Amino acid sequence: MSVSEPSGLETPTSPVAHLSLPESVHRILRRRILNNELGSGTRLVEANLALELGVSRSTVRQALVQLSQEGLVEISPRRHSVVTRMSYAEIDDACYARFVLEEGALRAVADDRLTVLADELDEVAGSMAQAAAAGDLAALVDLDTQFHGCILRESGKQRLAHLWGMLNGQMGALMRSSMEDQRIDLAEAERRHLGLAEVVRRSDRAEISAKLWEHYLRRPADPGD
Repeated sequence: MSVSEPSGLETPTSPVAHLSLPESVHRILRRRILNNELGSGTRLVEANLALELGVSRSTVRQALVQLSQEGLVEISPRRHSVVTRMSYAEIDDACYARFVLEEGALRAVADDRLTVLADELDEVAGSMAQAAAAGDLAALVDLDTQFHGCILRESGKQRLAHLWGMLNGQMGALMRSSMEDQRIDLAEAERRHLGLAEVVRRSDRAEISAKLWEHYLRRPADPGD
């Protein structure tokens, strides 16, 4: 395989034009990891990946550094990396941060904009259904960022959106690990987003907050599961 090949690069939400070589390699590896073609514990050797993808080891190294920053791999000083998954504590910490930021953002959305927001969320959730049907977690992760980004955009709070955006790099690792932790599949992940959109449409502030908490922080052992 060469990085000049289109296979493995496209997603429904991410055009491939003008990607640098490290970005292209990053996207190929990210997609393989998120779609479990490279499972947790898999060793990623720079020399082998460079030969397979037809790029330099330096290019592979840059891609692996980005994947490390996203929580998808752990880099070893001996020139190989290992595919990792987030711990329960890391999942809980990241989910709590997103809940706090998005709950605050939703409070800032005007009442007469909640229906508009619900329409936007429904539209993205429709694309999530297609990604789920295709078994494409990588695409689902990108759409999840787009879905929740609608909430931050409607809030109009730029600094809040900036803080929220700082968490986006780890959303792939978070979604994959969280879905494994909660034992849910891609279709269930899509249904949960539809459920959140439905609650936003009903415009009950207390219900919206409770649903967002459930979306991010309820665990299978919690009452009601």
